[in-house]
Amino acid sequence: MSANPPRWQRLRSHIQALAASDVDHATDRVGAVLVLLDDADDDLTFVLTRRRHDLPTHPGQVSFAGGRREPGESTRAAALREATEEIGLRPDSVEVVGRLPVFYIPPSRFWMAPVVAHWRRPHELRAQESEVAAIVRAPLSVLTDSDRWRKIRLSVTGWSWAWQLDDDALLWGATGVVVAMLLDVIEPGWRRGLQPGDLPDGREAKPWLDPALERRVQAARLPGTPTLPRTAVRMPGPPVVTRVRAAGRAVADAARRLHEHLRTAVVLAGPGRTGAIGRASAQALLEAGVDVVTFGVDSHPEVPATHFTGTLPEAHVYIDALVGGGQEGRLRGTALEMILALRARAAPIVAVDLPSGLHPTEGLIGDAVAATVTIAIDGMWPALDHAGLAPFVGDLYLWRPGEDGVTRLVGGPERTATGGWRE
Repeated sequence: MSANPPRWQRLRSHIQALAASDVDHATDRVGAVLVLLDDADDDLTFVLTRRRHDLPTHPGQVSFAGGRREPGESTRAAALREATEEIGLRPDSVEVVGRLPVFYIPPSRFWMAPVVAHWRRPHELRAQESEVAAIVRAPLSVLTDSDRWRKIRLSVTGWSWAWQLDDDALLWGATGVVVAMLLDVIEPGWRRGLQPGDLPDGREAKPWLDPALERRVQAARLPGTPTLPRTAVRMPGPPVVTRVRAAGRAVADAARRLHEHLRTAVVLAGPGRTGAIGRASAQALLEAGVDVVTFGVDSHPEVPATHFTGTLPEAHVYIDALVGGGQEGRLRGTALEMILALRARAAPIVAVDLPSGLHPTEGLIGDAVAATVTIAIDGMWPALDHAGLAPFVGDLYLWRPGEDGVTRLVGGPERTATGGWRE
């Protein structure tokens, strides 16, 4: 018998009213997670995990037990299977209350499908050593303690809730979004009328900026690098056509270094200078023997554009040369359709100048794509070194006229040949 039936009644009614359906349009990019709730000792507790710090993705993060849904597997079955593998949960010890709506996580380019379960018969758990560093419990009494509240910057102006559970465990991100949503149902009024942006500046957490990365962000302010909106093509240097071709070769080199055996690439090219650099990169890749498909608005005698019909073919690498720093307002039309189609693809993305969907000065203002590598052209847009946009920018490199390659500004650890950048 639940220690506090009204909470469970509200939660069940809320989930039933949502009537969440399974995701069919992104089958290979769905992560099923188990939101495990234990109401022992009259203090409702979220049972979470803390990922190992040496993992290539989301190292050290507090998250629900979960993982990629396998082909033909239901979201419920996937969540229970992953919880069994990661924390040793016995499926017969829980009652599945229902599923929350699936939502998209832009930086991860993944769909998150939460399954809520009541842990009716708690038992000893066992962390999977290869992935889970510790099993973390977040009681309601801790989550509603205002001293634990933190705020995370999602964009230049947007904020999200986070909780400092202890010295090593910060609850934030997509996991924090789900927790905040359920707290609104389970414990109405827990926010005390506050939004995360109302918290003082001293409560801001920057989980993606470890000390080493913080230094690299500061290093992005290179001497002579523009820090204000630039005149894109009127900087001193070689003629525009020569610069575009050289920048295209640098972007192509970046794509080749992202995959050890690059055989296929897709280029998304817009109508402006960014698109011209994208087409130049396509030409350079074609000359290197890579099979390239280019989607764009403009035609080109050497790199003809393929008409976009709503889907993108699979490729080893994608080059985002749609908008760059020329974006004005939210993405619309074909550019938006291409970015939405790109969300279903798992391969690395090279963004030219600026990831599509990020405004050069205002940052995240609508639908955007998260890049694996961003190649800043000629100089830095203000949005590129904004802490809240780091997950969208990925590793940041700078190309300047007269240079054959790119200069690392902000970069993560060395990546695998199939998963990212190689030095």
